[in-house]
Amino acid sequence: MTSIEAQIEEALTEVDSVEPGSYQLGTPELPETDALQNLVGMGTAAVPHLLARLGDEQPSKRVAVIVRALSRIGYRPALEDVTKVLARYERRHPKNAWDYAVIGQCRLAIERLRDDRTPAG
Repeated sequence: MTSIEAQIEEALTEVDSVEPGSYQLGTPELPETDALQNLVGMGTAAVPHLLARLGDEQPSKRVAVIVRALSRIGYRPALEDVTKVLARYERRHPKNAWDYAVIGQCRLAIERLRDDRTPAG
């Protein structure tokens, strides 16, 4: 495991124990955490590792945080991967509260990554 992979795993492990700050219509809202800030702070160097984790079986809470980090990093080529994650989670039945959080984060990320003002990566 590379240093950046270890840092990502450490941040995601921290996310596992974080409780949502609030709920919006039954969907957990992701709180601002040091873990999220650390992922975003890694910048584009983290993107390939984060994208790889979207294809793995990760808990929905982690997927929601990964998508949010990708959105904040603003790496537009991630749009296709985020769109695939959205489709995958929309097809899930039954859905739990964190699945809905993933769907919401994907929709926000897609909107942001489609924005012409987002850097192309």
